[in-house]
Amino acid sequence: MEREKDTFDVVVVGGGLAGLVAAVTAVNAGSSVALLDARSFGGRGRSVNRDGFILNEGGHALYRCGGGWDVLTSLGVQPHGVTPNAGSYRVLWHGEVAPLPTTAKGILTTRLLGVRSKAKFAGWFNDMAGTAHKAGDVSLDQWMDDQGTRPDLRTMLTALGRLVTYGARPGDMPASAVLGQFALGGGVAYLHGGWQSIVDDLTDRARAAGVALFDHTTATGLTHDRDGWTVATPDHTIAGGSVVLASGGPHVAVNLLGDDPADWVERAGPALRASCLDVGGTRGDLDFLQGTDTPMYLSQHAPTSHTAPDGQWLYSVMRYLAPDDDSSADENRAALERHAAIAGLPTGDDRTLERFLAACTVTWGSPQVGVARPTGMELADRGLFAAGDWIGKPLLADASLVSGATAGAAAAKRAMVTV
Repeated sequence: MEREKDTFDVVVVGGGLAGLVAAVTAVNAGSSVALLDARSFGGRGRSVNRDGFILNEGGHALYRCGGGWDVLTSLGVQPHGVTPNAGSYRVLWHGEVAPLPTTAKGILTTRLLGVRSKAKFAGWFNDMAGTAHKAGDVSLDQWMDDQGTRPDLRTMLTALGRLVTYGARPGDMPASAVLGQFALGGGVAYLHGGWQSIVDDLTDRARAAGVALFDHTTATGLTHDRDGWTVATPDHTIAGGSVVLASGGPHVAVNLLGDDPADWVERAGPALRASCLDVGGTRGDLDFLQGTDTPMYLSQHAPTSHTAPDGQWLYSVMRYLAPDDDSSADENRAALERHAAIAGLPTGDDRTLERFLAACTVTWGSPQVGVARPTGMELADRGLFAAGDWIGKPLLADASLVSGATAGAAAAKRAMVTV
């Protein structure tokens, strides 16, 4: 019996943030578009509602000036959220809680840095974009060595590097990438209703524009001939003049292709993971606590954002995991609870919600020294494009959103040329 076959100008495989943006971008450009995902749409942009608490599955904050915000607004999606109060930021500095310097004045007055380190840090801070541009293709650790960075400032930059990259070892990453994250203006926003608010808006726009939506539909293979591409699923096939691969990381894309002609796996770099604990209940003593000697993070998300019932507080606690970290789930949980206790988070009956994720994926790739990140355009001459958080210059969710828009526009243009 011959399987059912549908034909579209563009087929997008993967309905996370990158795939949703690619689909909406392509359909807005005049292409007929199919979007399929093995689960419900949203990827790690999904959020779950547990007893009135909105828990994000992936990233918790969106940079206002990282590129992704502009992509969303260009599609008519207006993110609604609040920038947390940096004045409440604290750092765990060699076991002592102290204010985290986040402004020029804070750098000059902090007691965590010596006079020479303050002067050097202030100089970088005044032109961080220029500092990042001049850093060259060396690791952050090497760059700090070259700059004669003293131990106190090295500790501070490493802690801040974890904060802006979600990487346990920012010192291994290109200095230009880490410093470039510092240079992003506007801060971040904690989104009202969580990332699900963005997912729902993008999905509604895709549906209204005529995108054929196939959720809970797994792509099992991808073949190419002179007529274009065919995406196989368990119960039917979908043909397209162009295909955007936006499902998971480079390994998923390569598995569907059957080979790796663009060296995506090697060029994408190691995936980043984290162990996470969400805590809901009464207010803790601290709203934000970044570790220095330990790769720990804690931030209050509600009531800053509308992600908890009235009168309740919601905190995110995280341990950054290095690629070779083999800590057990119990060890990770204990580390998270210790960090939560330092911040005075609720326990016992005062804790009305908790969710523990032993090792979740933060991003499917990370920048590497001496290696050009994939652009997603390497196989454009075949009508194949890639999008995701392992693609392009931006990092984290910005990479997904920007690469999704780029791939969607290129796929639609290619489909029109080959019609």
